[in-house]
Amino acid sequence: MAATKKHTNFMETRPQKDIQEKIQAAMEREGLDALLLTTPENIMYSTGWCTPLYNWRQTGTAMAVVPKHGKASIIVSQFEQGGPVQQTKDVDIVSYPVWIFIEDFYDPNEKTKDVQPDMYRTFRMAMDIIKEKTGADKPKIGIELGYMPHDKYLFLEEAFGADNLKNISDMMIKVRTIKLPWEIDILRYAAKVTEKMMGLTMLMTEPGMTEADIYKLWWQSAYEITGGHDIVSVSQAHTPGPDFWAGYMARERELREGDIVRIDGGVSLYGYISDLGRSYCIGDKVPEKSQAIFDTLLAAHDAEVAMMQPGNKLKDAFHAAMDVCHKGALPHFVRGHFGHTLGMGPGEEYPMLDPNNEMVMEPGMVFCCETPYYSSKFGSFNIEDTLVITENGHERFTHTNRSLIVGMK
Repeated sequence: MAATKKHTNFMETRPQKDIQEKIQAAMEREGLDALLLTTPENIMYSTGWCTPLYNWRQTGTAMAVVPKHGKASIIVSQFEQGGPVQQTKDVDIVSYPVWIFIEDFYDPNEKTKDVQPDMYRTFRMAMDIIKEKTGADKPKIGIELGYMPHDKYLFLEEAFGADNLKNISDMMIKVRTIKLPWEIDILRYAAKVTEKMMGLTMLMTEPGMTEADIYKLWWQSAYEITGGHDIVSVSQAHTPGPDFWAGYMARERELREGDIVRIDGGVSLYGYISDLGRSYCIGDKVPEKSQAIFDTLLAAHDAEVAMMQPGNKLKDAFHAAMDVCHKGALPHFVRGHFGHTLGMGPGEEYPMLDPNNEMVMEPGMVFCCETPYYSSKFGSFNIEDTLVITENGHERFTHTNRSLIVGMK
């Protein structure tokens, strides 16, 4: 088997100091002494470590502590410790033993092991780090309350007091909204990888295939393009033919001539997600109503993208797209938003391009602009591209197909 191609390791140039200073500046504004971060996305953002917690989702198996001054700390199991040692820089690493035997951590005094890790142990470790780094017995601590199990919250409440715990989920969203150049480079790369995945998947789709075949093409192309070096995960939310409904398992209906296929999703590279949408027809005979819907959605997408300029409000882009829909083939169309910012995930991120969002676009914001439509009669569509707001306008990372017939521009 041939070796995979040489790739650029983005982690070698990750600006840990700059990211940490962004977080600590927000902490200063909020009057916080420390953050206790428990989601894999914010652990990765604050330390640079893509923890297996992305798959386990068990709060406490890994966590990060960010003090208001000094370096961040990451708490991981001994089974995980080698990863952050290799992948992170300028971060303190603390580990704890698990149920498996690892010769590297052999302790002659250890006669038994826990059946599974005690998550309270990791929280106690975090508490000790917070007290050591802040020098306070009752520090003000930011936690991700929406993802905190109730029993763990009660544990922290008893240790620090409810008045000293503050939900910082919104704060972290704001911190992550304006991207550093390093982050923009990764998001650009992820978007371009996903666009290539979509092109290959569309080109190889044939009548008689099922959604499982599309899944196979999708995943194969992701690893073929990247060599697998950078991938944290691959996501998909495809809708083939009349099956507009969301599902977790592949549908078995065979695709037929004239069916509209919507592919949606992307790859997560170094923890940064991509999210694009494409629509295409099986064969070269597009149903008339499906073509009219696509043409309207494409024109709405163009109008939306044209509004993506610094100084414009997010709601301006929404209304530009909706006006085109109502004047075109979709006079009764209703939708909550026409896109979202993009970053660590796990999915669509706030702020949204919605009808009431007064937020002003600023350079460094990365958006997915999308105009979706779902129907069991006419097919489901999504025209979705990624761009970054610049000083003078925007830079598009991707450009959607402008024809439902594969191969035509």
